[in-house]
Amino acid sequence: MTSRTAPFRGTAAALSAAAAVLLAGCGPAPAPEPRAEAPAADPNAAFLAEVAARCATATASPTAATSAGDAAAPADPESRKYAENHAYRQQTELSPAARCRGEAHAARIRAELAAAPVTDPAGLTALLRGLGYPVGSGDVYEGNAVQGPGFALLLPGAGPCVSGRAAAPAAAGASPAPARAEAHGVYLEGGCREPAGGH
Repeated sequence: MTSRTAPFRGTAAALSAAAAVLLAGCGPAPAPEPRAEAPAADPNAAFLAEVAARCATATASPTAATSAGDAAAPADPESRKYAENHAYRQQTELSPAARCRGEAHAARIRAELAAAPVTDPAGLTALLRGLGYPVGSGDVYEGNAVQGPGFALLLPGAGPCVSGRAAAPAAAGASPAPARAEAHGVYLEGGCREPAGGH
């Protein structure tokens, strides 16, 4: 009498042998995927931490505070008309901490512009990005015969704006205008770049 399990045993043995041959021809096991490296440390982290610590307890200076009476419209009709025509230049007010942060960043940018003068928007963009500032479309713009290329940035986080210009090219017989950068609030009409004009 023949056993019914004999064909099964033969098939199982054949499958085991085939698997062994296939595995032997596969070569070594693939190397594990390299682990993703931690992102490089932000070279500006120390500066940002120092500014945050310094400005956390900033208070308004007595000369920076204005009373409600000072902000009222001027009584003189000509002065009122002038104020109305220049209302597009109005900016939001900065808190003491925001002013402190903005002035620290402005001083840093001025120092870098003095150390590494730039003459075109591409050079100014590279300088600002090298300092860790995100520069978007329209944040850096052309200069002219009397002014170097300019920039208007909203500082990452809670602001404020920092705007300025690289040094102007030297005119014949005159010294170039120095680089400048200043902190300010956002313009009421929107953005960090001064609006083109009033009415």
